[in-house]
Amino acid sequence: MASHRESRAIARSPELLFDIVADVERYPEFLPLIRDARIIRRHETAYETEQSLALGLLMHRFRTRTELERPHRIVVASDDRSFCRFDIRWQFSPLDNDHCHVDFTLDCETRSFFLMPIVQLLVLPMATSMVAAFEARAHALAGDAAFPVTGREE
Repeated sequence: MASHRESRAIARSPELLFDIVADVERYPEFLPLIRDARIIRRHETAYETEQSLALGLLMHRFRTRTELERPHRIVVASDDRSFCRFDIRWQFSPLDNDHCHVDFTLDCETRSFFLMPIVQLLVLPMATSMVAAFEARAHALAGDAAFPVTGREE
């Protein structure tokens, strides 16, 4: 199984970071590997998404369900047949001066013996930079020129 955990303070409010993470349809603008993300069904505190990942020469399409508890928690899971387990969790806790503490976890295991090495080679490195990518996005949207913006890898 591919897993990543990260925890750190970020100089932005929990509400802002929550809103950026919840805006899945914007992911292709700033997250490497994500080529397409669209919401296919909305519920009061959740939505279902179809996403496409560019995994080398392969394009992998899958569906997720996202549960939202604004501004504290986002849980993303997939019962897509390509995964044994797909679970992403974001926790946002307020700190002083409009800062927040972010806890991020990703656990992913594919059913395919062919796909799992690709996930470990490409997706896991993306996961290790995921919090930084969202932090950079928050600073870019706020117009903070002093903060480096991470771009998509083509």
